[in-house]
Amino acid sequence: MLLPSNDSCVLVQMSAKTLREVPAYRRMSRRSFEGLAMSRIASVPQAVTAHLDEVPAGQIESAQVQLVHSGRLILDQADHQTEVRAGELVVYDASRPFSFVYPDEFRTTIVQIPAHALGVTNGELLTISAGAVSRSSANAGVLAALLKAADTNYDGLGGNSRRALSRTLVDAVRLVAAEHTDRMSTVDDNRVALASAARSYVAAHVHDPTLSAVVIAARMHVSVRTLHAAFEDEPETLGQAIRRSRLEAARTLLATTSQTVRAVAESVGYFDVTHFIRVFKNSEGVTPAQWRRRQVGGSGSGLLS
Repeated sequence: MLLPSNDSCVLVQMSAKTLREVPAYRRMSRRSFEGLAMSRIASVPQAVTAHLDEVPAGQIESAQVQLVHSGRLILDQADHQTEVRAGELVVYDASRPFSFVYPDEFRTTIVQIPAHALGVTNGELLTISAGAVSRSSANAGVLAALLKAADTNYDGLGGNSRRALSRTLVDAVRLVAAEHTDRMSTVDDNRVALASAARSYVAAHVHDPTLSAVVIAARMHVSVRTLHAAFEDEPETLGQAIRRSRLEAARTLLATTSQTVRAVAESVGYFDVTHFIRVFKNSEGVTPAQWRRRQVGGSGSGLLS
């Protein structure tokens, strides 16, 4: 079987053998987006082996993240076995030999990410593969939530949302990888990484009117105090980041669609259109309708100003 691949990822040839005398079935969907490749698989118990040798010099290296929705996974790589149960995930090196055993019927989501996007070296990928993933960590919890969202909502996401999801997934995997390579041992590094992940989460959820520090902290499995502290040395606060992201999305909609100002406001998380117009005018110096007329011309007839 071929796991999904694109120009940014390693093509992995795999073979599978069923483990029980049961009616066989295998359901699989594949997606590629923003340099990542995602596969969703549901099947009977099986053993899977990757057919590859050491990656040739110059070939891209990739990490894979696998979230087990149901059943179990036993990953064998770098002379180390890791058991992953339902609701848990594992990060491993897709560029080196590995094999799986799924002892039971299973459903799983696999995302492949180029190593250079994670900022890890070949040796660090091996370190990640050889160590059991920290399933109870906040970082692993964030990544699992993101993969579940990707698995459930991918088909309904637009281009901007898919780009935001891609960035957020990379940030979350980078955090998990850092736990295994001791590359983020200082408080400052952790703050920078948390702020980056929070900004990516904001970009992916600008449409959510409940988006706030409380919601984001819960998703990131940190306290609100810790989340705000991560932005102390950043050029903008979390609140400013949320407002900027919403205004950026609003400007895009105003310039590229014929949606009314009210519809644009609701699309970027403002149910109170008057409040949206006030925030927009404070930022741009003009109302949304006036801004649109300046950008795209026309009378703006029918738009709430």
